[in-house]
Amino acid sequence: MAELENYAELKFTNAVLIDIFSRYASNSEMAEFVASDGSIDMKFKMINGVMETPKCCEQVLSLMYALFECNPESAIGRIYSAHKVDILRETVYRLAMVLDGFSDVKLTIHSTAADKNDPEKKVSTHTEFTLKQSKTSETKVIE
Repeated sequence: MAELENYAELKFTNAVLIDIFSRYASNSEMAEFVASDGSIDMKFKMINGVMETPKCCEQVLSLMYALFECNPESAIGRIYSAHKVDILRETVYRLAMVLDGFSDVKLTIHSTAADKNDPEKKVSTHTEFTLKQSKTSETKVIE
């Protein structure tokens, strides 16, 4: 995707989403976006210009499905398009587990637009966003 001027890279770990998509994809299709360490690593062209960075796991999930919808030529986009109703139904059914399953979400947005001072020139921006979820808790005993 180096030839694209506007694209997003999304990398995260979520075993529940892998389980959901594995019901509708072959092993070779899954290997196109699931790395050997179990992380999901994808690049998507952006439609409709610049996107906002998500602030929570719910927004990551929404952004992810929007990117799948806009990129039906990618492996995961093809799987999503072919089984959208079933994938969304299972995602909603297992929503709490899906949201808890996100770990170390990294979103990188690459965008290029005309310079507002000189329309002949293009200005590129590179935005990185990381969302870490902690599963630790603290219990205090009060006597």
